[in-house]
Amino acid sequence: MHIDEETRTAIHRLWDEMAELPASAPEVCLNKLFTEISALIDSRHGLWLSSLRLADDADNDPLLGWRARSVFFHGELPADQQAYTGTVKRLDKGIPDESTYNHVRRAGEFRATLLVDHVSEGFYSGDHYIHHYLGRGITDRLFVVMPVNEDVESYFMFDRLRGQPDFTPQDLEIASYALRSLGWLNRQIHLSYGQLMADAPLTPTERGVLKHMLAGSAEKNIAEAMGQSPHTTHQYVKTLFRKFNVRSRAELTALWLGHS
Repeated sequence: MHIDEETRTAIHRLWDEMAELPASAPEVCLNKLFTEISALIDSRHGLWLSSLRLADDADNDPLLGWRARSVFFHGELPADQQAYTGTVKRLDKGIPDESTYNHVRRAGEFRATLLVDHVSEGFYSGDHYIHHYLGRGITDRLFVVMPVNEDVESYFMFDRLRGQPDFTPQDLEIASYALRSLGWLNRQIHLSYGQLMADAPLTPTERGVLKHMLAGSAEKNIAEAMGQSPHTTHQYVKTLFRKFNVRSRAELTALWLGHS
């Protein structure tokens, strides 16, 4: 299938613009990425989701140790956070929907698929689709899943809402092509959430301090921006060094940029 020259040019321009965005602002990157790709495939809602393998491949775990963690919504709907929380609770109990079940069995490979090609016909009459999708006005979904390493994956999901037609194979090709060359972005995003190299996930405050550190701010300026005492900020900096197993800001920046 052929992507027309105008669309291909727009994608190449997006790649160039993404490379100019600061490494310290992954959510800015995600917002731009979803905005631009959504415009190309007429998607009005989407989300990025991190999936982590938190345990070895357990015989009694239908999710093979994989669990959903951090999430970013584009065009957020009122019920999005509630739906996400409910989904995570079910997955943590090892109760997957058919789509998630099928995805984890392909973990480790780049994959792009339309919902209709990914689930059975019965999925559309099941509780998950009726409540999780239709309950929020979502009628169709397109997935692009990108492994970061053997224990971390990024899910990019684009949705069509009620009143829109379903996605086409052409839409899938455009989204897949746009994301296929952005493996470096995956690394930055997951580092920001403490889910790639950090020994433990980062708290929201730790992510805020990390963002300022990577932007080059001095500790006293970070303290002012975060409304903290200099001592508190220094303790957060020490915690971040420990979590990322580095000894200096230079080492942390090198790790973030993939030079270590």
